[in-house]
Amino acid sequence: MKSYILESPGKLKLVDNNIQDPGDNEILIKTMACGICGTDFHAYNGKHRAIKYPVVLGHEISGIVYKTGKNIKNFKKDDHVVIDPNITCGYCENCKAGRENFCENMSSVGINYPGGYSEYLTVQEKVVYKIPDDMSFEAAALTEPVSCIVHAFETAKVDLGGSAIILGTGFIGLTFLQILKGMGYYPVYVMGRNKFRNKLAKKYGADKIFENVDELMESNIINHADLVVEATGSNDILKKTVDMVAPSGKVFAFAVYPPCENVEINANKIYSKEISIYGDFINPYTMRKSINLIRSDLIDVSGMEDLKLNLDDVSKLFSSKTKNFIKPVIVFK
Repeated sequence: MKSYILESPGKLKLVDNNIQDPGDNEILIKTMACGICGTDFHAYNGKHRAIKYPVVLGHEISGIVYKTGKNIKNFKKDDHVVIDPNITCGYCENCKAGRENFCENMSSVGINYPGGYSEYLTVQEKVVYKIPDDMSFEAAALTEPVSCIVHAFETAKVDLGGSAIILGTGFIGLTFLQILKGMGYYPVYVMGRNKFRNKLAKKYGADKIFENVDELMESNIINHADLVVEATGSNDILKKTVDMVAPSGKVFAFAVYPPCENVEINANKIYSKEISIYGDFINPYTMRKSINLIRSDLIDVSGMEDLKLNLDDVSKLFSSKTKNFIKPVIVFK
């Protein structure tokens, strides 16, 4: 089987190894599609703190059950499946308290275990979910990032029919946009710097689009949004969200921010406007909901999968200086 191994920052190597039989409680999966995430680029550039090289990247995975261990009862050969990459221990205090996303012994497919940049991979049964046979593998591969968004909605208990500002028009921002419009949000204002992505935001129902944050801050919509979604990862933009959100409003800090940088926020506005600010860390208990959400066609996943690759093309993508895409997906045959 072919796999791309990230041996060290900036060094991807295509290898061909024999397929290994799964353990008693494991499932061997033939990979059919694997999304490429921003964290994969962080790992490639040596900026992912949890990565231990060498590693086979890829955690947004769909595929077909190829072989099962002898103790596996709930899956059979040829089942269509997706993988939750986050493997929790189940016995630490956070797991026992229902906070598995803060598991003290967390490990992950594509970080600690070989991931989806491979024709086959082996995973524990507990992280495998069946999907409908008529669901495309390319759409199903994005179950994991959508499940993180579902967790954000559950954490903040988002109401129906409010107004919103979405900062960023990447995959996360555009997915938030589609879900919020489906929940009756009006108006939904969007800020994005990429003209191509902004056209897609218009297609998905954005009521007004701003090309930079200064233009947004000078508008008359400031201080009127019930919900602000920060999906750019910029601390400079994050600190401005307290000026954007309405009294009693909510802010999602939905991005991977620089780990060693602090952000100055006007704390008086948090107090005087009764603002709630929420973080969002991975996807506890939301994979099945994400599968249903994608299958319902509320989210136009295919419209955001704007770069489809063969496995052989992966190294060229990572070494390229051009990143003019929304969601690259490796498609296997």
